[in-house]
Amino acid sequence: MKEATRFEMMLVSGARELKHCRRAFIGFHWPVIASRIARHLYQPDMLCAYEGGFVEDCLTETMPTSNNDLILAQKATMCGDSLDTLFMLLRAGWIETSMLDGFMVDRYGNINSSCLGDYKKPKVRLAGSGGAADLAANSRRLIILSSATTPDRYPELVDYITSAGYLTGGDSRRLAGFKEGTGPSALINPFGRFVFDGETKEMYLEAVHPGVSVEEVRGSVVWPLRAADHVSEIEPATPEEIGIVREELAKARNRLYKLPD
Repeated sequence: MKEATRFEMMLVSGARELKHCRRAFIGFHWPVIASRIARHLYQPDMLCAYEGGFVEDCLTETMPTSNNDLILAQKATMCGDSLDTLFMLLRAGWIETSMLDGFMVDRYGNINSSCLGDYKKPKVRLAGSGGAADLAANSRRLIILSSATTPDRYPELVDYITSAGYLTGGDSRRLAGFKEGTGPSALINPFGRFVFDGETKEMYLEAVHPGVSVEEVRGSVVWPLRAADHVSEIEPATPEEIGIVREELAKARNRLYKLPD
């Protein structure tokens, strides 16, 4: 079996973040795949909530194509609406870990999935928030998954904040009125795992995936990226993990997910 690619390692590391999670809120795209991997390998009974109102604890054979896909209703514990999952479950504190896709992420963990350039006259209009803004606002533990590896996707400050991280750093999130104890906990991309400084709230490199150098990671962001005093190497994927990742990616491909080459 070939070793895991960096993209596959991102999914493995994302799944490992859910290893001890009993109740998760899953955003669309890579979080859907990572959560399925986690349930195959670590937490088969994990309850997963989605912005469309579904809560389920049984993996569907078919990969859902969105968080509103009726496939999720096949064995769902609850079929409600967005108010049920985003407010009754997430806002009330019932969710342990939330996971979001990060199209564009800045040094303070703010996510832009709305537009490139000025909001009123954008160069490109993106998909928008869905429930992502609510997850970013209310999650006690928020993990961001991003497949991006180039500086244009990691600006110093995003053009538009779709999902709020730590805004401009420091105490700015609390002063803006966000609930104490919320905000992104980590970002995982093909290079490794990033966390946020407790005081400045700036994102810094904590650990790298096998074969990745700190210099390479620093070249992938616009700002002068800090790194931990000792940047550890993340444990390589096991054959079992690689096998499950590739099975789930095959299902995603069959459902027309756009996957990296």
